[in-house]
Amino acid sequence: MSSKSPLPVNLLKNKHWHWHIPSEKTLETVRGLVLSAPHLVKSTPVRAVYHCEDFYLKFDRSPNLWSAFRKSIYPKSRVEYCIGRNLAAAGIPAVECLGWGKLGGTNVLITRAMPGFEPLEDVFYRDIVYGGGNSDGILSEITVFLKRFYDAGFYHGDLHFGNILYHPGTHRLAWVDLIAIGQPGTVEPAARRFMSRCIVTLREGLDRARMLRTIREVGAAETDTEAEFFYFTEVRHAAEHLLETWEKRSGQALNGYPKFADAIPCPGAPGRTMLLRKNSMERPILTKEDIANGMPAGYERLRVENEAEAEAIYLRSIYLQTLRVRHRRVAAFARPNELWLEPLPAALEESLPKDDPDVAFFWRSLDEEMIEAPASSVGRLPNGSFYLTDLMQVRAGFEE
Repeated sequence: MSSKSPLPVNLLKNKHWHWHIPSEKTLETVRGLVLSAPHLVKSTPVRAVYHCEDFYLKFDRSPNLWSAFRKSIYPKSRVEYCIGRNLAAAGIPAVECLGWGKLGGTNVLITRAMPGFEPLEDVFYRDIVYGGGNSDGILSEITVFLKRFYDAGFYHGDLHFGNILYHPGTHRLAWVDLIAIGQPGTVEPAARRFMSRCIVTLREGLDRARMLRTIREVGAAETDTEAEFFYFTEVRHAAEHLLETWEKRSGQALNGYPKFADAIPCPGAPGRTMLLRKNSMERPILTKEDIANGMPAGYERLRVENEAEAEAIYLRSIYLQTLRVRHRRVAAFARPNELWLEPLPAALEESLPKDDPDVAFFWRSLDEEMIEAPASSVGRLPNGSFYLTDLMQVRAGFEE
């Protein structure tokens, strides 16, 4: 949903634009583009992104006069364009920056569209976490990609897998949204470790051996012992940060904030609302069509005593998902006290051996994430990751 109306359709035809596009052909094509609502990809008070023909146009907008003055002197699009040129000169794969333009306090970055590329995080969750695919190939590609970036001396201040595109057919990766990348220099070990924290966010789809090996291979640790320390430190930091922000997040989750859920009228119950929960990719687990056609097979209806208990279970599932702990999620919450749980995975190993090092690694992860769960509620999936089967027996950090 747009939080600000789209830009005027004839904006690019304004004669007062100052363009910095080296290719005359590209310049003429861009000046001839007509912006329209169907081309709008994203809109916020400070940014609007359009996809027109073979180009993406990322506009940096000014919410007030001071911002307009500042952006007229220091256009963010110029900075990002220069970063793109630095990456290209170093042979680092990234979205191709074709030029930029400025119109008062509004500036725009022009990049070439990359057909077939998707956010790497989306591909990983779809194909590995939820699709049950083998992670070895994509992990190897991620490792090579990140090491090449580090070794070239670049630093990224906001490195996460939403900033990396991936082409499933060619297995190519490329940087996108380049503004947080600094000038090339020397990447110290501490900076390499800082950037490599993104590896820990893949834990939902990795077993212990793959996780530790990947941490070592990107250069964040030299031994398994160091890799374990790195991993558990990041897991603990993630849990602490979640608890610090929990009051705001939990309120958003219960009020149908789009990142967490879609709020819809409860079918057949006037005046009641239903929250349709979203997964880690912010995609609905159940859609409005699913609800309208009757709940799909395998979903379990759970009625609890009161709304407070239902909210606690729903928020418990949000807490686990935010910390990337696989579990049987609450897919829908019909107020005041009705929950729908997603089907259990078809293949799930239970009664796990206590002396298994992977099992011990998982239990320590739960400790660091401030999650309590009995052994009877823990299973292992075919890809080696673990799964909590019973939310009723789990206690999350915010409940302490």
